[in-house]
Amino acid sequence: MRSVTTREPEWSDEDVAWLLALAEYRDRRCPSCGGDLEECTAPEAEGGFEVPPPMRCHAKTALEIAQAEYTDTPQPGALLWRVKRR
Repeated sequence: MRSVTTREPEWSDEDVAWLLALAEYRDRRCPSCGGDLEECTAPEAEGGFEVPPPMRCHAKTALEIAQAEYTDTPQPGALLWRVKRR
């Protein structure tokens, strides 16, 4: 007696194509600003960008205020934090 088991591949051709496209997209991102690498590093782009005023994330503000109270506790980096809306 002989038995043959046929399994579906874990990754379809479409899955692989999407992952390859994502890898290519990430390779084209600037590690500094996250923009298109060719665009933001082109010599003619010098002086072609402006930085608008920052916005404040109020959730991050609340988080940092709460975390400041725990900086002197043992292993503060091991604390798990979450932010929820009032």
